[in-house]
Amino acid sequence: MNAGPPDNGAEGDTEIETLGEAGLAAACDVDDEKARAACGRFSVARVCTSHGAAFAEAYGALEAEFGVRGELERHAVIAGWVDGMRRVEQGEFGHEYHLLMARDERGALAGVRDCHVIVDRSAALAVAYLAHVLVLPAYRRAGLAALLRAVPLALAQRALAAHGLDAGRAEVLLAAEMEPAERQAPETRVRLVAYGRAGFRVLEPAWVPYLQPDFRDPVSRAAPEPLPFLLLVRWPGYEQETALPAHLAAAVVRHLYAVFATHCRAEELGSLLTGTLSRLARAGDRVPLLELPRSLDDEERLAPLWRETVLRSHGMK
Repeated sequence: MNAGPPDNGAEGDTEIETLGEAGLAAACDVDDEKARAACGRFSVARVCTSHGAAFAEAYGALEAEFGVRGELERHAVIAGWVDGMRRVEQGEFGHEYHLLMARDERGALAGVRDCHVIVDRSAALAVAYLAHVLVLPAYRRAGLAALLRAVPLALAQRALAAHGLDAGRAEVLLAAEMEPAERQAPETRVRLVAYGRAGFRVLEPAWVPYLQPDFRDPVSRAAPEPLPFLLLVRWPGYEQETALPAHLAAAVVRHLYAVFATHCRAEELGSLLTGTLSRLARAGDRVPLLELPRSLDDEERLAPLWRETVLRSHGMK
């Protein structure tokens, strides 16, 4: 990886860089037996260049899963991040991008995770944006998903250290976009249950009507079609809190939009960001954090998370 003392094992001509035992052990320092077991079964490596087979395999897997839904950035965008965002300064933020591959004992691809770590030095804050995660069918229910949710926290802590900040005193937030729950798509509920078990909660959609901007090539599409998503957060050390300070909620939104600003049109982002932040500003000093469902039929916790309810929060039909 690219922050803190190196504990990586380089392979080949730096096409990939493995997360060594120390880094993986830090990521596995979670109260999850499956994740700890996965540490011993899977290796995790960062793709370091877009000019190789590893990138083609990782991007191809993500594209097959997310591209058809319009939820994946264009090939050129992710290639640019891999090649140019080992660690860059972006205004007041430090920005890192990580495209990670997990392989089993035989070297077969088992999963892919990509994430961004945004560090605001002046606020002593790091936001790890968990952009996409894919566990291939043969490896599901083996703890790999939990492991790939945990690794970004270790990366955020190392990024803080790389910027001269004390990870023990700085704030760290993990953020993930998630499709609203759908009655005819149980996989949407499966994901929400899994993230809830990992310590995530959802920012109340009525106060944070979050929209992912249109990732398609603006030259080849017509009007932009942003996607209404739930915004999930994990506040390490405060997972039982039922509200997030409003300034941290706003920071999460701004940090994610700083990522989008690297490839989306500013005029499209501006109105989306303003709309979300203006609603959030009316929530007061703290924004409610809703519990995620504990089962696929947890109607009480699912009630505010159904797609039709979320669309109403956004003023959409």
